[in-house]
This record gives sequence, C-alpha cells and structure tokens, in this order.
Amino acid sequence: DKIITFIKRISYLISSNSSLGRDLICIQSMDGMLMVFEQESYAFGRFLPGSLLPGPLAYSYRTDSFITVSSCRQVESYKYQVLAFATDADKRQETEQQKLGSGKRLVVDWTLNIGEQALDICIVSFNQSASSVFVLGERNFFCLKDNGQIRFMKKLDCSPSCFLPYCSVSEGTINTLIGNHSNMLHVYQDVTLKWATQLPHIPVAVRVGCLQ
Repeated sequence: DKIITFIKRISYLISSNSSLGRDLICIQSMDGMLMVFEQESYAFGRFLPGSLLPGPLAYSYRTDSFITVSSCRQVESYKYQVLAFATDADKRQETEQQKLGSGKRLVVDWTLNIGEQALDICIVSFNQSASSVFVLGERNFFCLKDNGQIRFMKKLDCSPSCFLPYCSVSEGTINTLIGNHSNMLHVYQDVTLKWATQLPHIPVAVRVGCLQ
C-alpha cells in the first residue's frame, strides 16, 4: 500500500484543541501527502502541490498553518482550514473539471524563495518577542515573521547539521544553537555570534535541559 511504501520518513505534528477537546495529528508521507487524524479517526488527506520529496514540516499555533520547504526551495505556508476544505487526495487522478465540482483548490497562504534546501524548521514564540519561523538551510539561517517576511538571515561559514532556537534573552532578540559539520556548536543572538565550542563529534541534534 501507499502508506506502507512511504512510511520511511514521517513527520508528526500534534496539536491540542482544548475548546473542542480533541487531539489532531498530522503525518507527512514520502509522496508529499499530509494525512490528518482527529483522535484515532482519519479526517482527510491532501497532496501538497508540486511535491517531489518531503521537506521539514512544522505547525504554527499562532496562524493555524503548516509550514514546509518544497522541492522548489520555497518556504510555503498552508492554512489548516484551506487544507480541510480542499479537494480530497483520493481524487488526485480525476480530471480538472471533476476537481472543480468536488472541492476547492489547495492554495498556498504565502511563499518565500530561499534558494536552497532546508534541513529543519522551528516555530517559536517567547514572551519578549512575536512568533517567528526559523529555517535552517544548507548555507544560510533564516528567521521569518509569521506572514513570510524575512526578519533576518545569516550566512553560515560551515555546513550546518542541526539547530535550536532556545530562548529570548533581551527584548526583540532570540538565541539559537547551531551545530555544524566542523564539530562546532555556535550560539547566536539573532545574527551575532556570542559563543562557540569545539565538540568531539558532529552534533546531529541539540536540546536544552534544566539540570540541578
């Protein structure tokens, strides 16, 4: 089956809707399809336009949108409501005339061409700053507003391997950890390098812990 074939790479995004008392789960498959489940029930499936290989995927609570980077090297945002009311994925092979009669066309909310593939996406919102979309590219690090406008970008000296926006230490700024393939871990405050350390290995993931 399609799901068994493309289950090799799956991204899970879980959101809780307290007003409706249910959990929503989104699963991304290798053929560019997003499958949404409400609790244990399958709700709908949608193919993202022009998807060749799945990119990193994140959910924005602030805008109720799914944000990904497409094979066209564009950051794309899709509203949940647009996904929910678009033409069902099962009708992908139907003619255009049939599609017009069976549902609405899936329309992207906004796009931004970053000119490179993305390694990861992270959406953060701290008390001192507005919601921001962070995209780690192959050569650059991007911070976007939740409407797709660039807040800032930083060209990286080494090929990055992982990143984590982890706190806001002053008004309007965000600290970010970025690991690279030169066995280094850098700490940036927006685009300013604040600290760096040599590691005995290439970091593949970073997290912040609270230790006694």
